[in-house]
Amino acid sequence: MRVTMSDVAAAAGVNKATVSRVLRGDPRISSATGERVWSVIKALGYRPDAIARGLSSRSSDTIGVFFRDLSASWAGEFLAGFERVMSRNECECIVRATGGDPQQRRNAMFRLLSRRVDGLVWLDGPPEPDAEVPGVTVGMPSPSGVSVLVDIEAAASLLQGLAGRKEIEILQGERPFFPGLIKFLPGNRNKGDGTVKVFDGILPPGSGPVPGDFRVICTTRKSPAFFPGSWKLYWPAFELGTLSARVLLNTIRGRGVRPETVRLLPVLSGPS
Repeated sequence: MRVTMSDVAAAAGVNKATVSRVLRGDPRISSATGERVWSVIKALGYRPDAIARGLSSRSSDTIGVFFRDLSASWAGEFLAGFERVMSRNECECIVRATGGDPQQRRNAMFRLLSRRVDGLVWLDGPPEPDAEVPGVTVGMPSPSGVSVLVDIEAAASLLQGLAGRKEIEILQGERPFFPGLIKFLPGNRNKGDGTVKVFDGILPPGSGPVPGDFRVICTTRKSPAFFPGSWKLYWPAFELGTLSARVLLNTIRGRGVRPETVRLLPVLSGPS
């Protein structure tokens, strides 16, 4: 037979409202009462009904996360960081991949809203204007809500420091980690001391760099360590996940630091 909140209340000698407050972490509950109720919860094996709790508290402790494509090399790292923060805060996430289809995106959003999600994370573009819940946009500035970005200008500064008097050549694919990187490299011209070739979202040739040149691969820390002898410019996928979760939960719960824009620094690592 399923254990109910009434069973817990009776065994602990309190009413159902007190049990509910203990589960929510209400500071008005004394430590003695809280310990007694939690002892009964563990002894009886009670499992709170998340849906019923969401209806009564107007909070589902659930976040929706939108990706364009879950096969992206960084998706797993981002979700690992995001889930770490969510689990520590006893929250769940629902992931949706939209494939870049605007109607599919809106349909998915309305389904999530019908499930009473507390917030949304957008990794596939700017937020929908009628989302109605707090949101965080990752990887690009947001017209509304909070943006969590990687500092591309800082990436350019790292490359300039590495290059010295070498020319920096940027080769980017359709979905680069650092879009617009080249515009932060003013006065970039061949000074005769070799070249730094930066491969962002595109694979370099199989052969190693020409002697005197540097080769930089834009990647994430958990990606396979291909191309020995190359420098790595790391896009902080895991950290983006943890920070996005923290900022969104702070916004939802009205606590902590809630800036409009947060920028994370990339890391340049030498050849291994």
